[in-house]
Amino acid sequence: MQEPVGTLILLVFIGTYIAISSEKVNRAALSMTGMGFAGLVLWGYGIGFNTLVHSIEWSTILFIVSMMAIVSVAGHSGMFQYIALTLVRPTGGDTKRLFTVFIVFVFAISIVFDTTSTILIMGPLTIEVCKALEIDFKPFLIGEAITCNFASIPSIVGAVPNLVIAEKVFEAGVISFNAAFLFVILMPLSVILLIVTLFILHRIFKEQLGDSTDEKIDEVFIVEPQQMIRSRSDFYLSLVAIAILTLAFTFGQGSGLEPPLIAIIVAFTVLMMTRERVENILSEINWNTVFFLIGIFGLVTALKIVGFIDDIGDAVNAFVSGDVGGAVAFLVWVPAVLSAIIDNIPVSIILAPIAANLAVVTPVFPAILVFAVNVGGYLLPIGAPANLLAMAMSEDEHDPISFKAFAKIATPMAIIHLLIGTGWLFLMSLMI
Repeated sequence: MQEPVGTLILLVFIGTYIAISSEKVNRAALSMTGMGFAGLVLWGYGIGFNTLVHSIEWSTILFIVSMMAIVSVAGHSGMFQYIALTLVRPTGGDTKRLFTVFIVFVFAISIVFDTTSTILIMGPLTIEVCKALEIDFKPFLIGEAITCNFASIPSIVGAVPNLVIAEKVFEAGVISFNAAFLFVILMPLSVILLIVTLFILHRIFKEQLGDSTDEKIDEVFIVEPQQMIRSRSDFYLSLVAIAILTLAFTFGQGSGLEPPLIAIIVAFTVLMMTRERVENILSEINWNTVFFLIGIFGLVTALKIVGFIDDIGDAVNAFVSGDVGGAVAFLVWVPAVLSAIIDNIPVSIILAPIAANLAVVTPVFPAILVFAVNVGGYLLPIGAPANLLAMAMSEDEHDPISFKAFAKIATPMAIIHLLIGTGWLFLMSLMI
C-alpha cells in the first residue's frame, strides 16, 4: 500500500463506516461525503478525481437503477398486489405460515434474479401485505434479505459477485467449472441453509409474528387477486420484461452479454412504452440507496487505487497455496469478513483471479469464493446491496430497521451459515 496516502484513505474509509454505523446522519450523505474526502486526499497526492470516478463500478449502479425502473413499472401495474394475494391465500392468514411462504418464495426467485432485484420485487410486496394484515413487516424484510443472499449461491446469475467470479474462471479456460457444476455443488448446501434459517428465524421472531385479526384477514381474502391489476398493459409489459431478463440472464452469459447491458435495454424500452408515466416511475426509484452505493463504491475504489485491496489479494494468494484444508477455511472466512466490511462486489473482483488459478487444482475453489462473498454480505448490513435496500424500504415507511437491529439477527446467522458451509465445502473438496 502506498504511504502515507494509503493510510489516510484507510482512515477516511474507517471514519465513514463508523459514522454510517452510528445512524446519526443520512447514509447516502455520509458515503458521498466520505468519497469526496477520499478524492480530496488523492488529489493532494497528485491523483485526479476523474481517476476515482472512472473506476467506480458504474455498470453495477446502472444495473440496479434499471432493475428499480422495471420493478417500479410492475408496481404501477398492480403486479405486486396480485402476487401478494396469490401467495397469502393458501396461508389462511396464519402469520407464521405466511412468513415461511414468503421466505421460500424469495429462495426460489433468487436462483434466477440477482439479490438486488429480488428485494426490489419482494420488499414492496411484503410491506403491502403486512400493512393490510396490520402485522410487523420488519421480520419479513430482514429474513428476505438474508435469504436472497445465500439463495443466490447455486446460480451464476444469482448475484453480481457470482458473475464476476465465473467470468474470471471462464477466462482462465477452466472448463470443469460451469453453471451446472456450481448448481450441483452449492444447491444442496443452499437448501440446508434454508431449513436452518427458517427454524432459527421462527424462534427469533416468535413474538413478532403474531396473528392478524379475523376482520383484517376477511378484508384481504374477500378481494380476488385479479382485481388488484390496475393496468393490464403494464402488467403484461412487466411480465414480458421479466421473462426476457430471465432468459437473457440465464443464456446470455455464454455469449458475453453482460447483465447491466441487458437490464438497461429492457428497462428503458419498457419506460418508453409507458409514455406519460415515465417521470412518475423514475421519481419512485430509491435514489437514496443509489447514491449510498455510489459513495461506498467510490471509497472502495480509493482503497484499490492506493494498493490496499491488492495487498489483501496478495496475502490471500500466498496463504492458500498450502494445504487444501487450510485453503478451504481461509477462502471461506477471509473473503466473508472482507465482504462484510468492504462490499462483496469489489472483494469478488480482487479475489476472482486467485480462485481462477486455484480452479486448476479443483473447481471447488471458485465455488467456495462464491459462497463466502454472498454469505459474508450479511455478516454486516453494509456488505450487500440487498440489505441496504431492505433497510431503505423500511425507512420509507417511517418504521426503520436500524443497523444494530439488522446485525443482531444477520451476524449470528451468517456465522452459523459459514460454519455449515465450511464443513460442506471441505467435504466437497475431498470428494472432487
